[in-house]
Order: sequence, then structure tokens, then C-alpha cells
Amino acid sequence: MKFKAKNTSLSLIGCVLLGTMWACSDDFLIDANETDLTTDVVFSADRTAVAAVTGVYDGFQNDSEGDPGVPNEYNVKGVFGWANYMSLDWQTPTERDDNNFFNFEVNADGEVATKIWPNHYRQIGRANAAIEGLRGGLDAGNLTGETGQRLLGETLVLRSISYQYLAAAYGDVPLMLNLSDDPLKARDPQDMVFEQIVTDMEEAIPYLPWSYDSERGRVSKGTAYAVLGNALMWLGRYPEAVTAFEEIEAGGVTSLEPNFLDVHALANANGVESLFELQWAADGDLSWGRNDEVSILQLFTMPADIRNGDGAFAGIPTQELWASFEAGDLRRQATVIGPDEEHPDPLIDINMYDGIDINTAGTAADPWTGNPPAGMAENPQRTGYWGIKGWRDPAILGWGSAVMFGGQNHIWIRYGEVLLSLSEAALKAGDMGTAQAAFDRVRNRGWGGTAPALTVSMDNILQEYRHELAGEFSLWAVIRRSGEAAAYLSNNYGVSMPAGFDVIPIPNSVMTINPNLEPNPSN
Repeated sequence: MKFKAKNTSLSLIGCVLLGTMWACSDDFLIDANETDLTTDVVFSADRTAVAAVTGVYDGFQNDSEGDPGVPNEYNVKGVFGWANYMSLDWQTPTERDDNNFFNFEVNADGEVATKIWPNHYRQIGRANAAIEGLRGGLDAGNLTGETGQRLLGETLVLRSISYQYLAAAYGDVPLMLNLSDDPLKARDPQDMVFEQIVTDMEEAIPYLPWSYDSERGRVSKGTAYAVLGNALMWLGRYPEAVTAFEEIEAGGVTSLEPNFLDVHALANANGVESLFELQWAADGDLSWGRNDEVSILQLFTMPADIRNGDGAFAGIPTQELWASFEAGDLRRQATVIGPDEEHPDPLIDINMYDGIDINTAGTAADPWTGNPPAGMAENPQRTGYWGIKGWRDPAILGWGSAVMFGGQNHIWIRYGEVLLSLSEAALKAGDMGTAQAAFDRVRNRGWGGTAPALTVSMDNILQEYRHELAGEFSLWAVIRRSGEAAAYLSNNYGVSMPAGFDVIPIPNSVMTINPNLEPNPSN
């Protein structure tokens, strides 16, 4: 299922009703007939209500500034960068000695800090408009009870997903739940945000199905249980989190992919392990008039040597990450490859790219680090190691090719993460049997059978998060949620994180607009 804002009404409603708080633009107004298009009209029938909620999904596909005709960037340069750069397992496009993340000097005007805040609040604005309209339509009897309640459940989950990322990234954030809320309100405590998520998920879960016949990109009951369990863990309510996580597989439609490499396979969109996945189209193109239905993640992570670019925005995994995998852990090659290593996807041979005559990501004698192809600038910050999870589409050949942006979906929540969270929650609740069993399932899948025995512990769970989720969209969130972020960075990189620097700075542009926001220590 591809969710688009085209031919929906919510874009109009959000811009008209939410005003400048949500930074809407009349470029979003796509409907030809906008006369008398009000909340009451849109939510007076199932068909238009479905279209409106589809517009809420589209909020996750916006580009960095919310304008149509531009590819999604906030998810790649913002959420992806935050999840991985903060762990120090991926480098920004600068040498490590001058890396803001390694030095705990994250730029409040930089890509990561400035893309996550406005885009998630824009999505929340759309969700709030839809929630108000859906409740009104249900109360008035204008919406079919089952359909209207399902749409309400979907929208509550979508809003909560945005809030869990905002709170994980920034800590305390303004909790905006109604269209009438003061757009310049102060920050609310992080715990209050997660308490609201718990409340919303308890309402949403009864409304949602476990699966859909065709529209598999929509959130399900399993999605809601995953969001609920995560919020309960942030609140330290570990026995309840265990219960929430255990409900997911009991629903009968979600389980681990047998083969870890298949999790992010191009042909495995919305697979059995996926619980929330951003949907992209497969019609990316080179023109700057391209649409916002495509992603730049593959170009973002491909080696500069084969994409014919200078690596100006490359997300580069470190040698430390590559070396941290145990021998026999098949997740390493499905996550990051280095010199003398081939791409593990049978769809991709590295020597198929123009100007490349080897089928490896460089060689030990000549690693792809600082010796660029002819015409390319020197890039001494390159490590010689390259991410695999976002590099799975053989059609994307790099700068100057006919197709440079693509439709590989982005998985934000999946069952492998849920099982590790279940293990952590059970460990902290004192249920060692459940903790060990969930931990072993993830490790055994990583080995393609039976992994070496390892007793579950918090240190070991953190390493499993690292090896399971590197190069995805939630690694730093679970590390920070564990309360062990400083120890994690010290153990893996020998650095000391200053107190309060586990959250990123609030963008300066936001602080300027809203004088009631207190800065983070990292501001």
C-alpha cells in the first residue's frame, strides 16, 4: 500500500486549522474543489475520512522543509543520522577528530537537530486535526462505527510514534494534543509524553486489526502494542511492558524473518517482521522536480567510489562497529562490509557499477577510504566500511544515473527490536527465563541457527541492540531508554559523555520562535 497526500483533504484541513504552528504551506492544497471544505465535511463520510488519515501517513514522507516535489530527507539526514551518529558507530561527513558527535558538540543548526523537530510536529498537527474530526464524525453518527474507530486508532498510533521519537531525541517536549493548544507553550516533562502515549495506545488497541488484506502499510494492533511497550519501558513499568510485547506474537501475524538478510530485502516490503514501515515509490528520478514519494537513503550510504559523488553527506559506519560482531554472526555482512568483502545481496554485484572492476568494497591493499576515482575530491574521513541495510536496490547507480532515488521502504519498528526490548524489560522485572528466551531468539537468528551461548545481561543486551539495529532508525532511542548511554559510549569508544548530552539540542530556529522553551544542555 502506498500512502500519498494526493487527492486527500487533510492537507487542506491541517493548513487552514493549525496555522503557523505546523508550518503548513498552501502548496499542500491539492484538491481541485476546496469550496466549503471543512472538518465537518471531510469527516462526514467514510471515504473522505480514509483519505484524510492517509494524509497523516504522508506526514512521515515529507522532505526536510515540508514542500512537495522534493525527496524525503528528514528521515535520512535527521532520524537516521540521530539514531546512528549518536551511537558513534556511524560517522558524519567530517574526520573523527573534528566530528561534532564524537566531541559532543551537536550543531543546533545542523541537519539532525533541525529536521526531526519540525517534521514530527507537522505530522502531529495533521494527526490532531484528524483526531478531532474523527471524534466529531463518530459522535455525530456520520462515520461507520468500525471504520471510524479503526481510523481513530491508526491516527492515535501515528501521533504517538512521532511523540516517542521527539521525546527520545530531545527529552522534554511540548505535548500538543488539541488544535486549540497554545503554539508557544513550554516543554512538558518527558514522562508526561510517554504517559500520554500509554493512554492513547490503550484506546487505540481495541480499534485496530492484527492485519490488513491489502493495505499492509497501515499500522496494526501489533504496531500499537510495540509503541505501548516502548512507552512503558521509558516509564520504568517493566512487567507491564513485558505483557504488551508478548501480545504481539500472540496475534499470529508477526514473527522473526528466518534469514536476517531478508529483513531489508527490496522485495520484502512490509514483511512478517515489520511493525511500522515508511512506504516509498519505485519511480525515483534524477530531476530536481522529483516527488516526495522517494528516498535518498541508498545514495546516502553507497560508497562514494561507486556512486560518483564526493561523499558530502555519506553516512559511514566505523571500523569499530564492523569489528564488534562475533565470528559467525551473519548480521555483520548484512549490516556493514569492508575491504575485500562482497555485497551480500544476490541482486547486487559491486562490479556492475561504472568504472569498478572488482566485486568488493575496495581491497585490503587499496581500501575505499581516501583514494577517490578520477575527478573526485579527496575524502580522508571515509573509513573503508559501508552500510548495507539501505543499499539493496540494483537500479540506483549513483549520481548522473537515470535513477538515483528509490522506493526501498524504511522499517522504523520491527519484531527483532521488540524481542530485545522484551528481553530488557523482563530482565529488569526479574523474569530471567523470559529475558533469556527472547535474547536467545534474536541471537540464534543472527547466526542462522544456534548462536554461542551467552547469559543475558544489560551489557549483552546493549551489544545485541547494536548488532541488530545498526544502520536503522531506533538504535540511539533504545540505548538512551536503557539509562546506560554514557556507559555504552565509554565501553565502545572510550569517550565520556557530559551529563544531559544524551539528547540533541533544540533547533535554534525553534528557540527563536518560542521564547518559552528552555534549552537542552547540548544547546
